Amino acid sequence: MVSPAKHLCCTCSDGSFLIQDPYLEESDGQDIGIPEVGMVFNNHMEVNRFYRRYARRVGFGVSVRRSSFSQEGTCLYLELMCCKGGRPRYEPKFRKRASSTTNCPARIRVKLWGDKLLHVELANLDHNHPVSPAMARFLNSYKQLSGPAKRRLRMGGPGAMPVEEPSKMPVDKLGALEELLFGESKNHKFVERGRLKLQPGDSEALRLFFTRMQAKNANFFNVIDLDDEGCVRNVFWADAWSRAMYEYYNDAITLDTSYVVSKHDMPLVTFLGVNHHGQSVLLGCGLLSDETAETYTWLFKAWVACMSGNLPKAIITDQCRGIQSAVAEVVPGVRHRICLHQIMKKAADQLSGLSEYKAISKALQKAAYDSLTVDEFEGEWSTLITYNGLQGHDWLRSLYECRFSWVPIFLKDAFWAGMSATQRSETITPFFEGYVDLKTSLKQFLGKYVMILQSKYEKEAQADFETFHKQRPPVSKFYMEEQLSNVYTHNMFKKFQDEIEAIMYCHVSLMNGDGPISTFNVKECIFLEDGKRTMSKIFAVTYNTEEKDITCICGGFQFSGILCRHSLSVLKFQQVREVPSQYVLDRWKKDFRQLHVMGRLSSDVVPDNRVDRYDYLSMRCLQLVDSAVLSDKYRLALRLVREVEKFLLNSNTHDDTQPRIKSRIPKVKPNTVTGQNLVNVVTDNGNGGPKGPEASASAQASQIQKVDWNKHQDYWCNTTSSVETYSI
Repeated sequence: MVSPAKHLCCTCSDGSFLIQDPYLEESDGQDIGIPEVGMVFNNHMEVNRFYRRYARRVGFGVSVRRSSFSQEGTCLYLELMCCKGGRPRYEPKFRKRASSTTNCPARIRVKLWGDKLLHVELANLDHNHPVSPAMARFLNSYKQLSGPAKRRLRMGGPGAMPVEEPSKMPVDKLGALEELLFGESKNHKFVERGRLKLQPGDSEALRLFFTRMQAKNANFFNVIDLDDEGCVRNVFWADAWSRAMYEYYNDAITLDTSYVVSKHDMPLVTFLGVNHHGQSVLLGCGLLSDETAETYTWLFKAWVACMSGNLPKAIITDQCRGIQSAVAEVVPGVRHRICLHQIMKKAADQLSGLSEYKAISKALQKAAYDSLTVDEFEGEWSTLITYNGLQGHDWLRSLYECRFSWVPIFLKDAFWAGMSATQRSETITPFFEGYVDLKTSLKQFLGKYVMILQSKYEKEAQADFETFHKQRPPVSKFYMEEQLSNVYTHNMFKKFQDEIEAIMYCHVSLMNGDGPISTFNVKECIFLEDGKRTMSKIFAVTYNTEEKDITCICGGFQFSGILCRHSLSVLKFQQVREVPSQYVLDRWKKDFRQLHVMGRLSSDVVPDNRVDRYDYLSMRCLQLVDSAVLSDKYRLALRLVREVEKFLLNSNTHDDTQPRIKSRIPKVKPNTVTGQNLVNVVTDNGNGGPKGPEASASAQASQIQKVDWNKHQDYWCNTTSSVETYSI
């Protein structure tokens, strides 16, 4: 090895050292080779620099396992290992934290020989966990880099994270969407509406914002509602990432109007979804001039048009007659739910003037949160009204009339992805919480809009990192816990563990065991807020031993997609070791997006005109973009695009030409690359000359039967690729 230039070395408190190498930052993405037995280094700094550069390219962190130095400072022995090396040390249950160690065997060991050089005596490159360059920025090795280096890695390096991702709008739906957005209402005639209240500089800031976003990505969508005099009434927009995310997270949507209701200077409304980590995802923004039915009808039409006419399965909104009217007109078949948390906030305003407010508030919460059957709710509500003499209270009467839209017992048959509140202590946090206050102007908000979204995307990327690189300690010996720990995201598995822990408060009694269907009563001991008082509640659970179907009266699984503690108690009572497959939702799995892309049906069509062909090919290419981004094969996708471009521009190819991709036969060296076999590929370029290490798409496919793809996927992301095509 060539002796490096100057290096900066600092020693940690544990005796290990970290390298601050000025050349380290500039080497991202370069193939510096892999550690092999027989390599020779001049000093330990050279070893450290080489292994850390290699680790960052592959996608894992590095720590010092052991080292030995002479009194003069000469390195006698050094062993570097993957940061996940070592056995996990689980803490007591009440202090449990996720463990990042998996006893990974990957390491390199050098020893000083008589020639005063450090020789590599051990190079184990196999990992027992996924490695990914895209997650490098969350590792400690990456966090030591300077600010500019971090930005380079985030924006253009192997760990680059796309900020925006295109979505699709089929051509055949365009006419219907235009009619939906700009056609006259069939149910009522539009009335004169107000104008959007803008502060000085807001109009120009909005125009520049739309111009920049549209120039950055053509899939940015925006609509402005103008009156007859050309003044702005309402505005809606959605960036390309929001439109793409709607394809994955359209099962349950929330329209957050809290900024409008609380009279902020900026009347902002947001459409929100929930990703597979349980985090909020932005699906569109709007600015409204008022809260009339006409305004909300326009807003919903704009949003549905933005999402290519694809309606959500369920939607949650605030209690507002204008919103209810708009939902019934624009998305009539969608299940509509009024946010229970918002209703309880309004109850404080509507009922606070009553003399027995505290007792009435508790009775209202008991009827809403604790009722398990319709009869139980009706009884509690009747007692609330009669006992407190509230027969003439208009707000409570209107609340009762729309009870099917907000009381949980009437909504158990729909999946809500854990959105809205089901417990008294739960609160709903707006998406832009901490960035928007009562006096925030539109100009200020638009100026930091991209920065806010980037911070949200980073939180999702952090959740991905923790999901794939950390493991929560077990809270039980049940196999079902181990089962879901391997498939669920970190956050959703934590929710499942909470239900597992609560089994200790549940007592199961068999009530009826006639045939394959059994009925159980599960008595749960519930601790109240002060921690001293307790109450018991009985939940009816039905279990079918043949179909392995289980239903609890609490409706926990239907609401959140995670089996409740009562159902788990019955499974334990029945000695069922694992969660039935129908109760392990893809929605909360680590690879949910990949599963969604692979399950997406594609029936290619051949339009009869050039314009439709252009649009359809564009849509299919954007679907490939989805796959490339989700599978972390950005650079490989770029190389394949270049090869396809060369093929299409070849004058010797025709429409009926069949491209042929030549398979490369890899030679596997004894040493393997960090969970991936090192593949040296040498092929003939047609002129007798060899080509460098390359990996084509068919070479990847040919290797699936020979090696474990999960262990080799990152190799293909870090090697060059070539596709040879032939005219037939």
